[in-house]
Amino acid sequence: MARRKSSGAEISLFPFLSILVCVIGCLTMIIVFINLIQMNKGEGKEPKEVEVAKEYVELKKKQEEDQKQLDKKRQLMENLIQDQEDLRTKREKLRRLKELLASNEKVDSLRDELIAKLNLLIRTNKNLDKDKIELLAEVKKLEEEIKKRKLPPDAAALRVQSSGSAASNIEPYFVEIADKTILIHTSLSEPPLEIPSASLKQSKEFLDLLKKIGEKPYRKLIFLVRGNPASVANFNRANSTVSGFNRVSGTKILPGKLPLPGEGKVDLKVFAKFLKN
Repeated sequence: MARRKSSGAEISLFPFLSILVCVIGCLTMIIVFINLIQMNKGEGKEPKEVEVAKEYVELKKKQEEDQKQLDKKRQLMENLIQDQEDLRTKREKLRRLKELLASNEKVDSLRDELIAKLNLLIRTNKNLDKDKIELLAEVKKLEEEIKKRKLPPDAAALRVQSSGSAASNIEPYFVEIADKTILIHTSLSEPPLEIPSASLKQSKEFLDLLKKIGEKPYRKLIFLVRGNPASVANFNRANSTVSGFNRVSGTKILPGKLPLPGEGKVDLKVFAKFLKN
C-alpha cells in the first residue's frame, strides 16, 4: 500500500508523551517506595523502642487511674469539709437550743416566784379590803357615837414625855400602833406614814426603818400603843414582825413600848431634834 503523502509539514508528539510517561512512571515508583517504607517502618523498630512504647502506654494508663483516684479523694475531701460544716451548724443549733431551754427553765422559775408573789398580794389585798370595810364601819360608829354624846370631833393631843437622862443616849424612832394600822412618825409638820397591819411584813417602808435602826446600837424603836384590845393585838403583830426581821438579818432590835391613854393626836414636840420640822 502506498503511503499517503502529506500535503504539508506534520507535528511529532513523541517527545512530550515520552516525557509525560516517564514522569508518571517516576511518581508511581516514588509512591510505591514510600508505601513500602511506611509498611516496613513498624517492623524495623528496635526492641528497646517497643518496650519504651509499652511503658509509656502503661504509664499513661496508670496516670489516668491515678487521676481518677485523685478525683475521688478530692470529692471525698469536699464531702468531709461539707460534713464538718454541717456538724458545726448542728452544734451551733444545739447550743442555741440549750440556751433557750435554760432560758425557759429560768422563766418557769421566775413565773412560779411571780405567781407566789401574786397570790400573796391577792391575799393581802383581800385583807386590806376587809380591814377597810371594818375601819369604815368603825369610823361611822364613832361618828354616830360622837353625835350622840355631842363630843368635840378632835380629842386632846397626847404628849409623849422623855423617860429621863437615859433617853439622851438614844436616837428614838416612833411608830404608833392603832387598831388596824401602824403610823411611822418622821416629822412634826407632816402627817405620819400609815401602813395597814395586814401588809406589815411586806411593807418596804417599815422594813427599811428596821434596817436603819439595826445599823446603829444607839437607835431605838419606840412603839406608841393605843389603849384598846385591837391596838394591843396589833402591837403583838408588829412586835412579831420585828422578831422575824432580827432572825433574818441578824440584828438585835428591842422595841420599847409607851402607852397612849386616849384617842387624841400624838404630840412629839419633846423629841423635835430627832424629827423633821
